[in-house]
Amino acid sequence: MSPICHDWPTAPTFLTETSQLLRNIFHRWRCYKYRKSFDQPARNRMREKVTASIIFKDRKISYPRTVAHPFHGDYIRLRQNVQWKRVSCEHNDQYVVFADIINKIARSSGKFIPILLVISTNSMLLLDQKTMQIKYRIPASEIYRMSLSPYFDDIAVIHIRASEIGKKKGDFVFQTAHSIEIVTKLFLVIQNATAKSPEIVISTEFEANFGQQTVVFTFKCGGLVDNPYNQTRVQRKGNRMEVIV
Repeated sequence: MSPICHDWPTAPTFLTETSQLLRNIFHRWRCYKYRKSFDQPARNRMREKVTASIIFKDRKISYPRTVAHPFHGDYIRLRQNVQWKRVSCEHNDQYVVFADIINKIARSSGKFIPILLVISTNSMLLLDQKTMQIKYRIPASEIYRMSLSPYFDDIAVIHIRASEIGKKKGDFVFQTAHSIEIVTKLFLVIQNATAKSPEIVISTEFEANFGQQTVVFTFKCGGLVDNPYNQTRVQRKGNRMEVIV
């Protein structure tokens, strides 16, 4: 009864077309029974995985390695944190979709700065990981685009509308092993909040807003000579951010 099972009895030649029709009908019924067995949390997880496939399949080289791994969401057990419970109630962010320590990339130098990223059903938040002080809170409706490269790097740029937050701070640049999961979950949160899907850009070059300046991100494969340890390097050069993968 597994949807991925390919077993099917061999039919006589004159029944080949009928056999294929029956096989397709049986497979659809089997998938239906499989989905019906899910509880609501399992359905949500399946929806996330299907969304990730729609966004990244054949577009992002690192996507296939994430397929077999479930999206855990709360990697640091934030929901049990007493400080978080107090902070989240003030802004109606109690329902945590994702939480983990990630790297925020400094705009001036390209250096990686650890910070706590939280995605709730209403917003994206950046917090001090020790004090739980909110540094930035961006409502889901203020995020309109997410950009990534097609390579193995784990960098994602979150584009913010030109509101008060957007004009002052601009877009956010993250590096995390969970970039596929973050973009997928943000995609669904924004879709639910605005009834409109955010734009997803996957390209070797795209623009980002750094407050009062537009910066062009360029992604290059460095190769074994330039990058022997397969580490992503980010460097600011004028109005360009060069990422060597």
